[in-house]
Parts: sequence; structure tokens; C-alpha cells
Amino acid sequence: MNAIVPAAVLNARCESEIIEHSDGGAEFVVSPQLTCHYEKHDATLWSRWAQRGIPSFNPELLHDLERASQLIEGYFCGNANRSLDYLVLRSGVPGAFSVGGDLGYFQRLICDGDRARLTEYARASVNVVYRNYTAHGLRGVTTIALLEGDALGGGLECALSCDIVIAERHVKAGFPEVLFNMFPGMGALSFLSRRVGRKVADEMVRTGRQYSAIELLELGVIDDVVDTGDAASAVHKLMRRREHQRAAHVAMNSVERMIRSVSLQELHDVASIWVDCAMRLQPRNLEWMQRLYQRQLAIFGRSLELVAADSADENSALAA
Repeated sequence: MNAIVPAAVLNARCESEIIEHSDGGAEFVVSPQLTCHYEKHDATLWSRWAQRGIPSFNPELLHDLERASQLIEGYFCGNANRSLDYLVLRSGVPGAFSVGGDLGYFQRLICDGDRARLTEYARASVNVVYRNYTAHGLRGVTTIALLEGDALGGGLECALSCDIVIAERHVKAGFPEVLFNMFPGMGALSFLSRRVGRKVADEMVRTGRQYSAIELLELGVIDDVVDTGDAASAVHKLMRRREHQRAAHVAMNSVERMIRSVSLQELHDVASIWVDCAMRLQPRNLEWMQRLYQRQLAIFGRSLELVAADSADENSALAA
């Protein structure tokens, strides 16, 4: 269902690769952080990210997600022998779907006054979310976010760009950005407003509080809550339940996007405001961001950047 490609295989490849199986399935080997597993018998692609260290959208993962989107579109578009009905997003990091943006990276760019690179990051994030919102340019595909762990900030924004969001009962989610004088700028207000309206959207982004899965269901933010450990089986139940009405549900998804549309330009405009807000943060605000970042480090371990630095030091030592 969500096959794990051995790390040795991933690390041996510098370029993305699609490995096809005799049963018609396939593995999309994008990077050590991102793999996708295609099951032909139920026309489903399971996408799995598994960052080392903090499970955030680090710049490398954003690049991987954009490359994966292009691979997915190229592989399935116009090929009658490769049907795709569902695309599932899930995390391979225990306890977390995603904590959102890379706070360590943000702090460095803000302190350096590097508006250009922060803008590049924001635009890359928006492009990834929008590609998911439009099902990677593929018609008839239903996207599903599986929250088997907490989703914060950009992690929840990414989930809300899907057609369906399923959360396990223990999950908490929210937008903590306001705590350090920021706002979620990668689609939160746009996607929330499509689902629940302005009042609930405002409350969620302006308070910074975390919500339980049950609260999110009652507010209409997510679509289903299942027992811990049952998220993947819930997807199969959904597919079976919709088996004879799938065309109708796909059509309704298209209508929803038409009457409550989110444009790429809208997302880019919001992201530009987000960059302006970030570049005006005061030392006190950055201190709060640092506290949250240190808490993430304490929970998940070192950031990808620190892991990469250590790896470089080890390689240098071996070369010596």
C-alpha cells in the first residue's frame, strides 16, 4: 500500500526514477525525502515524505515535490494503460504530517535581509500547493490528505489543498504563525474559506490555537476522523463506498473548484504579502520563532541542514 524503498537504493540515485513492476504498479524514486508508490489494481498513488530531522517543508523537499508533480503528470497524462483515480498524501514521520515551513531557514534569510531567497521559497511553496489543488494537471483524480500525525502551518495548508482530508483521532492541527507576528501565507485563508467560510477561517488563523481532530470535523475543516492506525484502511473504505458513483464525485469536485476557485495568482499575491510581513519582523518576533524552532528540534531532532553539514564533515574526514 505504501511501499518503502530501501535507503541504499534512494541514496544511490541522483536523478528521479520510475521503477515499473510486472503487476503494473510502479515506484517513483524522487529523493531520500520523497517516494511515491503506484498501485494499478485500485488506480491509487501513495505519496510519502519522510524528512530527516524536523518534518518541515525544507527547500529540498519543495524541489522534490515540484519534480514529483511533473513526473506524475508525465507518467499518467494521456496513457490509457495507466489509470489514476486517487492520489494520497501521507507522512513517514511518526507523530507528524508536517509542521509547516522551515523556521530555521526563515530566520537565517530574515536576519540576512535576503528577500529574494525568501520570495523564491514562498513562490515554490505556493506552486507545490497549487499543483496539488489542481491534481497535478490530471483530470478525474481525487486527492486525499491522510493526517496520521499533527499538521501545523504550511502542513495544514497543504492538506487543505486536497479534495478530502482524513485525520486520525489523536491528531491536532492549527496555524501558530500569529504567535510570532506572522500569518499562514501559502493558502490557508484561501482554502479554508472554500471549506468553512470567513468566520471560522479568521478564528483559526488569528488565534494561533491548535484544534483536535474532532473539533476540525465539527467545524467542517476536515472530512473524516478515524481511530489511530486506521487512516490507510479508511482510504480503501472510501474507494469501495464510491466505486459505483466515482464519476459523480469527480464531477462534483470539478464543480467545487469552479464555483469556489483558488487561482495561482491569488496565492502568489498572498505569498508576496507574507514575504513583506516576514521582512518586517522585529527581534522579539524572531525570538518567538526561535523558541518554536527549538521546540521542534527537541521533539524531532536535528534539522536537515544540520544533518547535511554533519554528513559533509564525515565525508571530509573519510577523504582525509
